[in-house]
Amino acid sequence: MKELKADIHIHTREDPEDLILYSAIDLIDMAHEKGYKVLAITNHNKMTYSHYLRDYALERGIVLIPGMEATIEGRHVLLYNVDPHKVRRDSIASLRELRDKNTLIVAPHPFFPGFCALRGRFLRHIELFDAVEISHFYSPMVDFNRFAARIAMRLDIPLVGTSDAHQRRQFGLTYTMIKSEQDPDAVIEAIKAGRARVVSRPITLPMMAGIGLKMFWRNQVVRRFAYERHAKRIAPHEA
Repeated sequence: MKELKADIHIHTREDPEDLILYSAIDLIDMAHEKGYKVLAITNHNKMTYSHYLRDYALERGIVLIPGMEATIEGRHVLLYNVDPHKVRRDSIASLRELRDKNTLIVAPHPFFPGFCALRGRFLRHIELFDAVEISHFYSPMVDFNRFAARIAMRLDIPLVGTSDAHQRRQFGLTYTMIKSEQDPDAVIEAIKAGRARVVSRPITLPMMAGIGLKMFWRNQVVRRFAYERHAKRIAPHEA
């Protein structure tokens, strides 16, 4: 079996919660240029996957795995090959009902700053996670991946490297090499079995700051747009 270059945590323009400037099609084209063989688009609380996207990726030598970044108990969880209608948003413990040989549950950035990180919930429900994410967003001096990586290695939980890309420059900084046949179920099986290695290098503090500030600004734009749209919708009733 060959090693497949993979990124299974990426956002695109179709994301309902973040402002992203490249589409799913753009992402597949970028991935093809960089030699990727496995992708999963993981928009927030939305599965961006279709037969068209699957076939478009296959024509470029890429296997597309259905995925999403679900918000459960207010915390982010990466889910793959699951029925989004079966995802309960009020209970991380309910992830047990989604566990199957063909599904994958990953803990993204579990100890990063921000309210969406799993933190204690990751430790409390650690047996429900098939893998732990190593995010690209770290430097030699600031690394929020360290604690999660230590826990994963101590408990023999597989690690996967991802870009969690919201901007083009994030894509390709961290990824996973998976020893697997190029098939979605085989890739998931390989990750669970630990036949995956993280390829990553730290970024500089100025780059971290630039990425973080741009994400913050774009989130403010999204929130402002959502507020204005909501205000227009309720205005006639108030009148």
